[in-house]
Amino acid sequence: MKVMNASGRLIDPFNLEDQDFDPRIIAQTLSRICRFWGQTNEFYSVAQHCLVLESVFEDIELKKWALIHEVFEGLTGMDIPTPIKHSPHMEDYRKAEDNALEQAARIFNLTPPVPEEIKVYDKRLMVTEALRFMNTSNYDWKAIAKPLPIFILGTPLSMKKAELAFLNKWYELFDNK
Repeated sequence: MKVMNASGRLIDPFNLEDQDFDPRIIAQTLSRICRFWGQTNEFYSVAQHCLVLESVFEDIELKKWALIHEVFEGLTGMDIPTPIKHSPHMEDYRKAEDNALEQAARIFNLTPPVPEEIKVYDKRLMVTEALRFMNTSNYDWKAIAKPLPIFILGTPLSMKKAELAFLNKWYELFDNK
């Protein structure tokens, strides 16, 4: 199964090639995907989510992991909500996502697997984002994790600004790779 990305290249999300990991395509795609399955009260992109997570860390390896932790979504255009992603029906998707993260680690000289600190702060950031951008009247997001300070989110960026900010950060961290 192959799908076309914005460059016109055909990719197979379940069998990615190294040349599929084009930061320009990843930045463009993540900037167009809205967090929380698009159920937010205003547009807030996955690209901005990655940038905010990156800003939490001082360590360069963690900063890099934070920026690319959604790389599979950036290659496929799909941000699957956690409850759906963890259903038995999504096993192949989860495997493909894990493979993409391992492949990205190899390509961009990171030490796999995704560090635990990234997972912990990603969850905390998710809760923070939910409290800011979601209807929280029927769900206790704080039961999942302790939120980060709300100001960390900043103002939601337009798709183009998020794309450019993500790409600039990518080149800053990965030294034009």
